[in-house]
Amino acid sequence: MKKIMALILALSCSGIVFASMTETYSFRTATNQTITVGDSLDQLIDRTAQSPQSMKTTAWHEGTNTVNAMQYEYNIGENIYAVTVVNNQVRKIEYRKNI
Repeated sequence: MKKIMALILALSCSGIVFASMTETYSFRTATNQTITVGDSLDQLIDRTAQSPQSMKTTAWHEGTNTVNAMQYEYNIGENIYAVTVVNNQVRKIEYRKNI
């Protein structure tokens, strides 16, 4: 019985840990600046005025080509924003509630 309860608890918590991201076109920073898909990396850095909470390299597929991309995560208010940058340009913005 204890194993079943532990399994139920683990499965219910896994939904929280792996919460899905929702795609958006723009977001407001803590300094009330707007970051939009198409902005440059320099604009992202200047407007956020904070260090990302994490950075990671990912693969970005463009047609038949695959290129390296950087994903920066920012914790702003109640949301965590994941901003994907390819060739120094913001290509994708996703967010999820900060739990």
